[in-house]
Amino acid sequence: MRTQLYKLLTLFVLMVLCAGAQSDTITLVNPSFESGSTGWSGATTDNSEYYAAPDGIRYATCSGGSGYTTQLTGHTIEAGETFTLTVWARSINDRGVTADTNAEVRLFYGSTTITSTTQNVNPAELQGAPQNYFNDDGGNVWLDAGYRMEFGARYPFYQLDTADPIDDTWYHQVDSDYDVDMAVGPIITPQGLKALYNTYYEESPNPYSQIWILNATGSPPNYTWTPGSTILEHEGSENPWCIDAHLYYDTDTGKLWMSWGGLPLRVSEMDPSDGKLIGHPSNPEYDTHPSWYHTAVANWSGDEWTAGNKWAEGPCLYKHDGYWYFLASYGNLGLNYSIRGGRGTSPTGPFYDKEGVGLLEWDSSENEYGNSFLLGAEGFQDNPGHPHIWEENGTYYLGYDYTIGEEQDVLGIRELYWVNDWPTIWTPITITFDVGDYPASIGQQLGISFRNTGSGSYAAFDHVSIEYTPADSTPPAPDPMTWAQEPTADDS
Repeated sequence: MRTQLYKLLTLFVLMVLCAGAQSDTITLVNPSFESGSTGWSGATTDNSEYYAAPDGIRYATCSGGSGYTTQLTGHTIEAGETFTLTVWARSINDRGVTADTNAEVRLFYGSTTITSTTQNVNPAELQGAPQNYFNDDGGNVWLDAGYRMEFGARYPFYQLDTADPIDDTWYHQVDSDYDVDMAVGPIITPQGLKALYNTYYEESPNPYSQIWILNATGSPPNYTWTPGSTILEHEGSENPWCIDAHLYYDTDTGKLWMSWGGLPLRVSEMDPSDGKLIGHPSNPEYDTHPSWYHTAVANWSGDEWTAGNKWAEGPCLYKHDGYWYFLASYGNLGLNYSIRGGRGTSPTGPFYDKEGVGLLEWDSSENEYGNSFLLGAEGFQDNPGHPHIWEENGTYYLGYDYTIGEEQDVLGIRELYWVNDWPTIWTPITITFDVGDYPASIGQQLGISFRNTGSGSYAAFDHVSIEYTPADSTPPAPDPMTWAQEPTADDS
């Protein structure tokens, strides 16, 4: 018995020693600015929902060239400590502004900078084909056989999948048989489906809308494209409006889901082997299908950001860490598009915004349906819409389209992060400081600060945190001459 106890205790101590130093968190005053400028020197704050603060509703703003926003932490620096500061930031540029918004984040004591870093937080302008060819209806990406392909309403764009989708050059592929309509929704499934979903519609006097499929064979980037069947259609009204299919394959269940619409926005289950509606109804006309085939998940009737425009379209689904996220393009595509949505625990909803209001629920306090912003117009990127989320090697991306003034749609991609189980385009900026590298800081009070060193309109900051490793956080090793001795036969 004593021998077994000895072995267990030895294993426990080894695990503790392997874990090494334990980190802790410095408690900051008002780290997400929910109490305005309280605790901060030189702070200006705002709470516009349009810019989608990652933590709460408020955030700090720094105009271009302004001074530091600062907080003294109350923590006295000791020998042996290490610190990691993380501040989330984004640009908030006035319309048409292309100047750099440079977010500087700093650790300091007294008047001495310990360490700092500066990052441009403007949205990126993609290089190559996106600068030369307009490409409507989203950043619709798939990865196939060493290539990253993006499909728009005019041309396929491509890169090698080893390239960076934001920083590296995109190329355009001329395929004589790439004959699509609009709102292209790509999908590849393990069951063998490789296809693009397309939208076709005719407006009054006899409205008609249709989602049809274009099948891909061959190798990227030069596929062979073969038109397939009509998947879903409706004639005689715009309710429903069968447009803007987006496909998401759930690897956990092997099921395929299509979000689409036209209000109200809906979700339908599809056959992952051939891309048709589950159960293969003989007639693609919506009115002939049972009510359970197509689930309404979101509605819209306008708000102050859409100038009363009562439209939403271009939806998408994405699953992450147990939640399903439903996003869509709210407003008028040429005037005030923005990407918003909610989350739920099922691909067919219900979905709720950050305040817990359902996307199908009328919020009388706000005089609108439930919704939470992800991305609105900013700087040179007007009217972002048609979202698409994908992941590569642990990095998440948001693909979308945007307009430049009155010009046609351009491909946009941003890196996507997750805060409190919500997606955000805000960027985490992190700096680390080892006291051993800055011995003059010992005994000084640690301070943090940030500012906008560029000439862009504003840099916004939120969700500030400092983790540190205390000097005495590594447990002492046990004395091998005492308890760690192997029990003798007399002890067992």
